[in-house]
Amino acid sequence: MTESLGPLRLPQTLESQRLCMRIPSAADAAALNTAITASFEQLKDWMPWAKQLPTLAQTTQFCVEAERRFAASEGFDVILEDKGTGEIVGASGYPRLDWQVPRFEIGYWCRTDCTGQGYITEATARLARYAFDELAAARIELFIDDLNLASIAVAQRLGFTLEGVLRSQARNNLEQLCDTRLYAAVASCELNLGQPR
Repeated sequence: MTESLGPLRLPQTLESQRLCMRIPSAADAAALNTAITASFEQLKDWMPWAKQLPTLAQTTQFCVEAERRFAASEGFDVILEDKGTGEIVGASGYPRLDWQVPRFEIGYWCRTDCTGQGYITEATARLARYAFDELAAARIELFIDDLNLASIAVAQRLGFTLEGVLRSQARNNLEQLCDTRLYAAVASCELNLGQPR
């Protein structure tokens, strides 16, 4: 029987060509809440947490919880900052992870006025590369609403394999049943992740 590796060290920050991905602090809450507010009409269609527009206090609590989860090696919830402007262009990370496998889920959202610029593809590629190269990941997963064409395009662009469609797997923010696509990659497969940055 294979012994569990146990939690490896999650990074405080990751960088890609254009992005700094870092754990938010309470000091980031106002800027993060502004980014969410600017994008809420789109986010509410896909993000379970976006049933209602979060208040500044709720966003602050998210930042505090992100720091706690990071310190406990329970998650890696990061904001995506444009290195040139310092603007928050979205959020990503490993919202769920299983050190026993190890297996990592990658989640993401992009600020509406920053979509179509490749930020999420870049962030997802960097997170996948780090999980495989530094965290000994055996498996990476993306769970995507079957109607979320932009997120599906990210998975396909990077070469994740569609393992199946989970029918009536969840309810959206309108309480309607929806199907979820499961995309995954394993350590032995070839993804289109580009070169390490």
